[in-house]
Amino acid sequence: MTARRLLAAITFLLFSLSNVSFASGEGEWHDPTEGKAFFPWVWDDQLKPTIVKGFDEKGARIIVGGLMASAAAGTQDDKVFEYTQHHTIMSDSWEQLGGYLGSGSPGVILAISQLWWDQPGGLQTFRAMLLTTVTHVTLAASINRQRPTGDRGWSWPSGHTSNAFAIATSMAYSYGPWVGTASYGVATFIAASRISAQVHWLSDVVAAAALGIYWGRASALVTDSQKQNTTMIYPVPIDGGLLVQFSKDF
Repeated sequence: MTARRLLAAITFLLFSLSNVSFASGEGEWHDPTEGKAFFPWVWDDQLKPTIVKGFDEKGARIIVGGLMASAAAGTQDDKVFEYTQHHTIMSDSWEQLGGYLGSGSPGVILAISQLWWDQPGGLQTFRAMLLTTVTHVTLAASINRQRPTGDRGWSWPSGHTSNAFAIATSMAYSYGPWVGTASYGVATFIAASRISAQVHWLSDVVAAAALGIYWGRASALVTDSQKQNTTMIYPVPIDGGLLVQFSKDF
């Protein structure tokens, strides 16, 4: 299958997912704000908890490890760029596919579809994407590193790659290792396509991967904390009477 055909198939699949709930009649929308004003809900219930929960010991290790890995990769930036000038890593069509997949549009479509068949998962993906994008834009604009070809800035970190790894991490937390492995495979392909297209240095995509993983994990922690506790009370027959038993899910 060519890259263009694969692109068309992926686009069709994403749009199909966003409408499958309506077509099957199984989708049911629940207002996640529960009547709360939208913008206070976005900050108080979605973004602020993600920022707070993400900055723990493990989150700090992800950031520090990502910075160290990016610095190490930076020593090989010139060699990798020179290699791409004399060797073809992937064709133009595959590079374009990677650019499209990391552009944000497929992620938004995926998150919208999740809102109908897995609302907590959809909100989780949106939080991860939004905070990753804000962080990327802030860092890229502040540092304004030149691209390998020198035509423009905003190189470090890679926005496409950070977005891809944020989504992959969110999917891994939501649906387990099999989906996570496939999602990380797609994210790695996107990162490689940015290097192949000579629009990012190796160190750009390494830092971006850590950034995406950080916010994807942080968003998943919020989902875990917002799961409603359920309590069940039911009688258990015993000799001479009944025993009332409590069961609580956390």
